[in-house]
Amino acid sequence: MTVSSPGLGSNLDVNSIVSQLMAVEKRPLTVLAQKQAGFQAKISALGSLQGTISAMQTAAGNLVPVSGTTAAQKFTVLRTSVADATIASATTTSSAVAGTYSLAVTQLATQHSITTPGGASSPFSGTNGTLSDGGTLTLALGTADGVTVSKTTDITIADDSTPEAIRDAINAANAGVAALVINGTDGKQLLLTSDTAGSNQVIKISGSTGLSFVAPEARHHSVSTDIGVFSGVGGTLPVSGTLTIKLGDSDGSNINKTTDVTIAADSTPEMMRDAINSASAGVTAEVIDGTSGKQLVLTSNASGSNQFIELSGSAAPANTRSDPVEPADTFTQTHAALGATFTLNGVAVSSATNTVTTAIDGITLNLLKGPEAPATSLSTTLTISKDNTSLTTGVNALVKAINDFQSTARNLGSYDATSKKAGTLNGDSTLRTAQNSFRTALGEIPSALTGASLQRLSDIGVSLQKDGTLTVDAAKLSTAIGKDFNGVANLVAAYGSAVKSAADGLVGSGGLIAARSDGLNSSIVNLGKQSTVISNRLIDIEARYRKQFTSLDTLIAGMTTTSTFLTQQLANLPKYSNS
Repeated sequence: MTVSSPGLGSNLDVNSIVSQLMAVEKRPLTVLAQKQAGFQAKISALGSLQGTISAMQTAAGNLVPVSGTTAAQKFTVLRTSVADATIASATTTSSAVAGTYSLAVTQLATQHSITTPGGASSPFSGTNGTLSDGGTLTLALGTADGVTVSKTTDITIADDSTPEAIRDAINAANAGVAALVINGTDGKQLLLTSDTAGSNQVIKISGSTGLSFVAPEARHHSVSTDIGVFSGVGGTLPVSGTLTIKLGDSDGSNINKTTDVTIAADSTPEMMRDAINSASAGVTAEVIDGTSGKQLVLTSNASGSNQFIELSGSAAPANTRSDPVEPADTFTQTHAALGATFTLNGVAVSSATNTVTTAIDGITLNLLKGPEAPATSLSTTLTISKDNTSLTTGVNALVKAINDFQSTARNLGSYDATSKKAGTLNGDSTLRTAQNSFRTALGEIPSALTGASLQRLSDIGVSLQKDGTLTVDAAKLSTAIGKDFNGVANLVAAYGSAVKSAADGLVGSGGLIAARSDGLNSSIVNLGKQSTVISNRLIDIEARYRKQFTSLDTLIAGMTTTSTFLTQQLANLPKYSNS
């Protein structure tokens, strides 16, 4: 039971006495708390220091080129401008060359568009205007000759699908093609348009649905002899001599290959086939043995509108017929997939798409508008100019980061002799190490600059002050950049690398500041454990003090009672007189 103040008849203020004694006992706790607060303040100060070093690390890292890139390439920034921004836009990389270019767009790349026919030719001739036979519809995008295919998509089409159902299936397939149903005067027609413009965006349709489209440029040509051509003895060709095979346009205006093949007398179809195939004529011959007799079929090896086969000569079969290999299309072309054409400084250039990456090294052109009749071209001017501000900006950013660090370090390590107040990290070895690291990085010539004409920061107008801060002479820096851009870029990159390396060793996960902070945190934890031990002991000490002073209070109270009794008894004794 706690004794109240004052004591039980003793007038002892037990609580006051115990409180004063405990205040003395708690002094070690106060010392430990002060140490903890000091360590915590150092951790906070190290955090502030780390923040400024991290800012320096970032600013310095921004000056270092990535592997495989030179300093000059890193700091070379080219600005592009197009006099008429509605005609084209442009972007550059560091490999571009500054200059002015005249641009004349003669044709924009266009999207490919095909449609099903209407009326009696419509493929939607099933019940209620549907496609009778479903199956797999294969959509391919590529060049017209079929040599390059950039995307192929298989789409499942149900039996008796309406044009709308086919449209929705195509649009849901992400095939690079947009489908649209047009309800015209001849009924519903399915229109397909490539998402992207360009000569490499030709739509080809195949599969088991009965829908098809093959661009003329992708067709192979074939000729076949009529039945009865091999009317000689034993089914041979009754003529001999030279068979001339020509490949070219269908009207014969452009012949790209001519081959003469010697045909022996009384040649069988197989003999003619072998002679043609041995002649490397650009065609493949085969013999088809049908119910009515043998036929010789020649097919062009390559596809295209310039692969039309023409046969002549003394050994040419008398009767042939000409056919494309592919079946008739159920789509017709409504808009051709065209590439872009333009001139740069008078030089003709073509591109499959409106995004041109190969015309000028380091420059990407985006063609936006082409001519409208009767105009045949749209002209503008493209200007590429060098912008040196990135180098100046990088230098100023590093200087600011270094100066911020020096200001923070100076405040944290300061000592005021008048007030005798010290900064939180005054005398701290971590702070001294950080300051020395950056002093070395900025004061020593990096090995990468050995033999260079520009080696010190002062060579480009950046001066180191006595307090460790830097100043920039903007005029001198500008002059140095104009005189030797590559040299300044190399110098800035080298010092950026040196500062970054110094910062990495200080603020990395295993860096000096992290290690120092970890040590301080460990000390705080240990002090906390000591405080807990002392606090537990103080509980016992206070209990003992209260017990002792309560006993003393009781004893004094008892003695007081006895004293009072004795006084009363003595006062009641008979009084004797000497007389």
